[in-house]
Amino acid sequence: MPHFPRPTALRFIVLAGMAGVMALISNALSSSSRRLAWRGSVVALPSFTPLVERPTLPEQVPRPQAHEASRPSVPDRPTPPIPRPGTAPSPSNPQEAVVTSPIREISGQEAWQAFQAGVSFLDARRSAEFVEGHIARAWCTPVWESDLDDRLISFKAARRPGSEDSIVIYCSGGDCQDSHILAAKLSSEGYDHLLIYRDGFPDWLAQNRPVEKGQP
Repeated sequence: MPHFPRPTALRFIVLAGMAGVMALISNALSSSSRRLAWRGSVVALPSFTPLVERPTLPEQVPRPQAHEASRPSVPDRPTPPIPRPGTAPSPSNPQEAVVTSPIREISGQEAWQAFQAGVSFLDARRSAEFVEGHIARAWCTPVWESDLDDRLISFKAARRPGSEDSIVIYCSGGDCQDSHILAAKLSSEGYDHLLIYRDGFPDWLAQNRPVEKGQP
């Protein structure tokens, strides 16, 4: 006997076929934007426009490099030597000596250069020693005698030394402080270039320098 499908299965097949037909008709009647594409067909995707467009940045133009103005080369100035405190250079000309203090000691060679340059010499020893022998053209100005001020007045009136003129002062050298005492007195009176002959009259004699004798 032939086999017939059950009524339930047949009903399902009929309903499925009707649904497929309805879907085909609905898809055919739909607009192109909502229509479903069949398998194997090419569907053009819609183009989307961005909501906010990014601004195009201008190309960065490199800034021109500033050319530094050409400067003439200046040679470095030599740094002058720094003298030690309390010292001063030995002058070739005592009249042009630059000292760091009003009073400075000098050697026998410097004293001879000062003598040749015509610098005034003051003998601070006692007048009796001066009479026995002294540096030629020196002035007798004994610091331990009462007429010292009068002798200094006579010296200033004759030579008229300025405050910047060099004056050489000497005594017996060694431990003798008479020349330092006289230098301190003249410094208090405003004289700024006082040169103390450190080894004094004995060194002058030993060097066979010009000597005079007689009354002060």
